[in-house]
Amino acid sequence: GSRRILLVDSNATVGATIGAHARPVIETALTSLEVETRLGVRVVSVEAAGIHLSSGEFIAAQTVIWCAGMRASRLAASFSGARDRLGRLLVDPFMRVADLSGVFAAGDVASSVVDGLHPTVMSCQFARPMGRFAGHNAVADLAGLPMLQLRVDWYVTVLDLGGWGALYTEGWDREVRSTGAAAKATKETINRKRIYPPMSCSKDELFAAAAPTVQAPPPTYGVPRR
Repeated sequence: GSRRILLVDSNATVGATIGAHARPVIETALTSLEVETRLGVRVVSVEAAGIHLSSGEFIAAQTVIWCAGMRASRLAASFSGARDRLGRLLVDPFMRVADLSGVFAAGDVASSVVDGLHPTVMSCQFARPMGRFAGHNAVADLAGLPMLQLRVDWYVTVLDLGGWGALYTEGWDREVRSTGAAAKATKETINRKRIYPPMSCSKDELFAAAAPTVQAPPPTYGVPRR
């Protein structure tokens, strides 16, 4: 049947934080998918028949998906360590929580500067190695063995754009490297295969997957585009 999709964003542009390189791709995808936008407004209230916007407009809707942003698990608040604006505990390169002896944190409840400049973001690209290094270092700390510092010198963003495909960018300025079906294939590989532990239940494979290593960047990472 017929359907109408509207995207409401309080920012003046869609994808305001993703950067100038990637934003036109997102706009192209939304146009192709016939997604309407309402920008620079906020949702004031939701009722059974739809939503009220700060502009005074009422949008009739059968389904409303309200995205409020990302926050760390409330578990992080149970510790006295310093936290960032997202509620994440601040950890050093060994994944040790600042000012809390013997406490390690990783993933979306932890924030660490792993390249000397940028704090980690809430994504599997950082959560997976953070977990591996935190687990290794917790055991090493108990055993009195040397711990390992986590350093990740590369960063990519793979944004799913529904039926249109996806967007693949490199670097913190998010330079576009791939779009559409090709980027979608990468996203599906990550979501369906890469983020899961080995399904064989093999102890050797499980320990290998938990090794404190960082995935190497793609061979084309950083290569100038022609």
